[in-house]
Amino acid sequence: KYCGEWAVFYHSYSHAALIYEVQAAIASELFGFKSQYAPLPRLMINQFYDTPDAASLIRRFDSEFAGSARDHAANFRKVALSTMCSLSAKGPEMCLAKVFVSGYSCKDVPFRQILENLLQSCCFPEVAKLADGIVKCAERHGLDTSMFGGRACKSGLPGHALQIFIRRSLVDRLAYAAHPYGPVDEERMPLSSWLNGDNPCTRGQARVIAHPEHMMHSSNVRMYTASADRKFEQCRVAFQKELRELLTELKSPAAREQTVAGIYGGVLPPWWDANHRKTRA
Repeated sequence: KYCGEWAVFYHSYSHAALIYEVQAAIASELFGFKSQYAPLPRLMINQFYDTPDAASLIRRFDSEFAGSARDHAANFRKVALSTMCSLSAKGPEMCLAKVFVSGYSCKDVPFRQILENLLQSCCFPEVAKLADGIVKCAERHGLDTSMFGGRACKSGLPGHALQIFIRRSLVDRLAYAAHPYGPVDEERMPLSSWLNGDNPCTRGQARVIAHPEHMMHSSNVRMYTASADRKFEQCRVAFQKELRELLTELKSPAAREQTVAGIYGGVLPPWWDANHRKTRA
């Protein structure tokens, strides 16, 4: 259905799922993001002002990240996703089929702090109390919250996979071919040519710019998710509904405007109207 006009990438994750889901719920309330299909990996648009595309990410990688943490650097993680170029890719470093049930996750990430910082940046009051409510809601639906002060999922299968379709005309703007840990894989650049060619996809990574203004537009990017935990897989749409109900502050036009300004770094986008949910999907 999509292969003619779209290139596909696969992102494996586990503990970050709750953050992705909360961001999707906020984006659904504010921007009409279709959160029933997938979570939203990044929300804070102001974090993309200096790194709006793959070219700028490559420049920052070479000048800031290559000599230290590489793609584990916090400022790299804020804007980019590590992905594989095929569901059947066996490497390098990661085989999605093998890690799907456990999911891929770095160990040095303060997940609870990131969740509370997100809520604070979006101008929600009583952040700790709201975070507690979100964690309890996630637990009821089978999502692993062990890194947020909650419980591990009963199945012991915390993994998820995000399928990301990017319109082929935008591939080189939003992605680049990568070696493990983020260096550019020059042999597969430009990535669009490699993906459009008769090349094997059994190996190969990419880094994808997770810019919300593209990720929320189904004309640019389309996403679907799958979860190893069967309960959460079946309950995810209901979970999204309950999450949105927890975000009661967003029912007020003034609070909605304040939250959007927080997401955009203190300024409102010119198209914003607090009295209407603008569909960005």
